[in-house]
Amino acid sequence: MANKRISSLGPLGGTPAVGDIIPITDISDTAGSAQGTTKKVTVANLVAAAPVQSVAGRTGTVTLSNTDVSGLGTAATSASTDFSPAFFTTVAEITTTRTLSNSDNGKVIVCSNSSAVTITIPSGLTAGFYCKLVQLGTGKVTILAGSGATIQNYIPSGSAAYNSTAGQYAAIEIVTTSSNNYILAGERGVGPFANEWSVSLDGTNQYIDCGNVTGINSISNLTTSSWVNFDVIGTDEPVLIGGINFSVQIYTSGSLRYLHNGNTNTITFSALSTGTWYNFTTVQSGTNLSFYIDGNIKGTATVSAIGSGWGTSFTMGKWAGGTFNYLDGYIDEVALWSSALSADNVSAISSAPIDLKVDLGNYDQSSTLLNWWRNGDNNSGTGTGVTDNKGSNDGILRNGASFTSTTAP
Repeated sequence: MANKRISSLGPLGGTPAVGDIIPITDISDTAGSAQGTTKKVTVANLVAAAPVQSVAGRTGTVTLSNTDVSGLGTAATSASTDFSPAFFTTVAEITTTRTLSNSDNGKVIVCSNSSAVTITIPSGLTAGFYCKLVQLGTGKVTILAGSGATIQNYIPSGSAAYNSTAGQYAAIEIVTTSSNNYILAGERGVGPFANEWSVSLDGTNQYIDCGNVTGINSISNLTTSSWVNFDVIGTDEPVLIGGINFSVQIYTSGSLRYLHNGNTNTITFSALSTGTWYNFTTVQSGTNLSFYIDGNIKGTATVSAIGSGWGTSFTMGKWAGGTFNYLDGYIDEVALWSSALSADNVSAISSAPIDLKVDLGNYDQSSTLLNWWRNGDNNSGTGTGVTDNKGSNDGILRNGASFTSTTAP
């Protein structure tokens, strides 16, 4: 090709074709002229020499170089097709407590404990924080808000906020909505019914007065449930619950006395122990009575029908119709149903933790639940009253009866 000055070259008449060339002067090559040699540059030369700024609309092979992709995991730096490390890291949590930190962002924390696990969300986590908690073991996972942090939940109608997993294999996501505000999403439990208080009675004259239970005379079936821990074992009759012409009494030496409508029915069982929480449940269906301790049936009896013989006055720790038989110990989570609960329901009440009851075993979800006294949990263990969590018969602590942190399981 003959060398020409740039000023002597004619302008291009149209869009360059793929085969067109651009002349440049290579001043290091003086073979064609002392001022340099004119050489051609192809499109391929330009693509190879220039860095790629945009590949939109291009076809063919595009090679990226000098790019650090180590943070995207093995899939970006090798032939691996496992992209999970680029998006989350699985962490095995083997302890029972953990306070989250910014290093937990994006992690899946798998709790494999058989004991309960507590996860605390502190204040000050980075905006956009997210992680997932999985209950792999039998120990439920509870999420607490640390000082300065707030947990917000979707609460279904008739339920309450609950910051724990629903059970084994359940998962909960922690999502940041704004500074120090977190939403819990996923498979949360029903509740909460955390049990922190009960009522202590001295066996002399202390009891809980719940007044008149409206409508109790009109039912045909009745279930009663009480959690009790005895301070004294003797031959007396510690009254658990009772009304006019009605009471559930326990001989700690080993028998139930079910007094109703002027008739006394007795079911015997093994002697009880002090310092042990028991669940006592009576189920009356018509004239058939079944008695359970800790979900296990101890005997049956034929009793008089409920009806008007019940009376309406109701107490805990004392028979309302007499001036004797006071409970010496603790009483907690007392409930009445206007139905005869099944053996499975009774087992759910007695065997599951208070805060994990479901179906009819979940006091708050039972359509036939008449009354439920949590004995301090609705009152934060303060005052001289006991809230009826279901009905309208709040109790009054009489003669110095008091709240205690000794509670049923």
